[in-house]
Amino acid sequence: MKKTVIITILFLLASIVIFLNGFQYFKSTMNANLLEDVEGTIYYTKRVDGVLTLFKSDASLQNETLIYSHKGKGKDNYGGNNDNIIDFHYDKAYQTISFIAMHDGSWSMFSLKDGETKPTLKHKQEMMEHTEYIQNQFENLSVIDQQGSLYLLEDGNEKVIKKFHGIYDGNEKFTGYTPIGFSPDGKYLVYHSMEHVTSLGTILEGLFQDSVGHTYIMDLSTMKSTRYIDAYTIQWITKTE
Repeated sequence: MKKTVIITILFLLASIVIFLNGFQYFKSTMNANLLEDVEGTIYYTKRVDGVLTLFKSDASLQNETLIYSHKGKGKDNYGGNNDNIIDFHYDKAYQTISFIAMHDGSWSMFSLKDGETKPTLKHKQEMMEHTEYIQNQFENLSVIDQQGSLYLLEDGNEKVIKKFHGIYDGNEKFTGYTPIGFSPDGKYLVYHSMEHVTSLGTILEGLFQDSVGHTYIMDLSTMKSTRYIDAYTIQWITKTE
């Protein structure tokens, strides 16, 4: 009897999570047309089969291209593999991307020119000294999160641009919004949402999904947002750079 009740409760909870995710997806893609005016090229890492993999795409999310996957090549010192790419930097002048991945048990630096598929090992036991990921500051603008909400600071003035309506968990692990960075022209803000109003919702989703929450982009002129690429780190290149 107890087992049946537990299974029923879990089924109901899973159904609620699926319904809420479906509603959230519909809501989050309502403003998808704002991507049409986003310019530049983004380089980023995202998880593919659990492994952080390197991609590039138009900033409007057209023409995504796999740059490099280290899957099966990251032999560690414990008899297993860590195939993640943990850091990267694209050098526009030399059209070369450098990245850090595991090699024979050490985090090492590799480089790859545009159009190449096989990277060159540059240095063993090396970490990245220079990256150009998007930042939470642009000229006189900055963005912070407080109690799960996002605040834009401009010339000493502060205003809320994304209000979190829910029970904030206090450590940013389960609820609320967190900023990722501005576009190079300062017109857009990329941020992450945990998608749930309580910690319980995030925990339940985590039981059924590989990751929780999603990345969004906001047009700061209209304050409208839409879903963006679920990347871990983003470098944004424009034609003027």
